[in-house]
Amino acid sequence: MANTPTDIAQQSLDAIGSPTTIGDLEEGTRDAQVLLRAYWTCLRQLLRAAHWGFARKTAPLVLLADATGNTANVGTEVPIPWIYEYQYPVDCMKARFVPWNYNVNPGAPQGNIVPANNQAPLTTAGQAPLTGARLRPARWLEATDFNYPVPAVPGADTWDTPGVSPQGRSVILTNVKFAQLVYTALLNYPTNWDFLFRGAFVAYLASEVALPLWVTKDKKFGLEIRTQQIQIAKEKIQQARTTDGNEGFYSSDISVDWLRSRNAGGGRGNWNEADGGGPGILWGGYDSCVFSDGTAY
Repeated sequence: MANTPTDIAQQSLDAIGSPTTIGDLEEGTRDAQVLLRAYWTCLRQLLRAAHWGFARKTAPLVLLADATGNTANVGTEVPIPWIYEYQYPVDCMKARFVPWNYNVNPGAPQGNIVPANNQAPLTTAGQAPLTGARLRPARWLEATDFNYPVPAVPGADTWDTPGVSPQGRSVILTNVKFAQLVYTALLNYPTNWDFLFRGAFVAYLASEVALPLWVTKDKKFGLEIRTQQIQIAKEKIQQARTTDGNEGFYSSDISVDWLRSRNAGGGRGNWNEADGGGPGILWGGYDSCVFSDGTAY
């Protein structure tokens, strides 16, 4: 099976019944130009439309700032109420969750009643080691911080690197030390895609280019084929979301107030618990995929 972006684009031309072919996605013909303008945007949007298993990546985050001042060679300016600020991965299409290092107990919050053993585990069953433990999410926030811009380099193109600019930088804010991020990564090579994603992408791309490529030949046909391809793409996205629900890892470990407060003399509420960490949200929701007919799914 041919597995280049040009091959994917040609499949989309076949899907809309185009009599033309392209030799290269960047060859400069009108068909190639229309496809190229839509290709990379469609790829990024579709990756955000479901938790595609093939695109799941876990990677350590690069620390930019530590509000405690205990880390050398990084900043200390972190938006309240967060402790750590990390660089947003340049290949991240959608952040899913930050794992909470919940086997680390930092003790009771300042001003709370300190128990006799403030390093005791948070559960009566004791703490499991991080390795092999179930995934639990931490609180985190995606934001732009203007304290750590990337200086402009004369003559360099500052538009190509996602998440960085002379104005500011995309960041992940959390209270997890040595944090990792589980996210949907940008995979440009079709050899990495599963067949469900490939089929959805071909249909999605076809729906975006159908009208521009048919408008001067047969606009009515172009509208009809666009509608058909949109429906195909929606069905494949729904199948992917269903597959994710059947195959994904989900936690039923629900944190309750009395247990969160056990080592903190009664606690001060969910946000101010002992470590300021989890539980956050495990597996954030999908993004709606917006189609050229104005519908979203």
